[in-house]
Amino acid sequence: MDWESYFKRNRARRMAIPWERGIAAEPQLREPLIRSLQRYQVGEQGEGIHLKVGAAATGDPAYAAAIILFVQEEQEHARLLAELLRGLDAPLLRGHWSDSCFKGLRHLAGFHLELMVLLVAEMIAKRYYRALHEGTADPVLKTAFAQILRDELGHIAFHCDYLQRRFAGLPALMRQAIRLSWRTVFRATCLVVMVDHRAVLRAVAVAPATFWRDCGQIFDETADRIFAGARVIEEPAAVGQSE
Repeated sequence: MDWESYFKRNRARRMAIPWERGIAAEPQLREPLIRSLQRYQVGEQGEGIHLKVGAAATGDPAYAAAIILFVQEEQEHARLLAELLRGLDAPLLRGHWSDSCFKGLRHLAGFHLELMVLLVAEMIAKRYYRALHEGTADPVLKTAFAQILRDELGHIAFHCDYLQRRFAGLPALMRQAIRLSWRTVFRATCLVVMVDHRAVLRAVAVAPATFWRDCGQIFDETADRIFAGARVIEEPAAVGQSE
């Protein structure tokens, strides 16, 4: 897969968000959504310097170029979320403890571990943005969440493609051990997100058990793609389709 071309195409095919209509969030959703988006917006910022250095060190210039475009797409998410918050007359946060902890965990070890921790966030974001997309009728919110969700599907496929190739030569028992350890980190992170964003999940009528189950399914599909070579449901070609 030519990921550099994929990210360039995706950048050229953004959804048209009707900003001129303003945002009229449902009354029960407005305040929980603001608090939740403020935290997510902080996490989407960043220059991705550590990630870019690691990608350059792989010696694969095409992959390093794709990582730069991936980081730019994450920064576009930060911009989109900032615009949504401005439309909701809400301030931006300068920082949040969850983002600081997450970045610290990413930088604990080598490049592959950083990618796997990053992928934990992408998998959970897939279910999170789907919940927000389905939980509002406002055209601006709905389109923005659809765009970010579409991007997240591409991000998951992108990281899966690289990690699958990197882990393919490891012994089966080692791959299984990595998968089990990764699942523990994923489930712990999922629990933190569920607690930290419980108000907005309640506002969009997503029960904790449903979010937990669906995130687990996303993890299993993603882990199968990396460790067993199974096909990811959302291939990049489908990701590029309109919601």
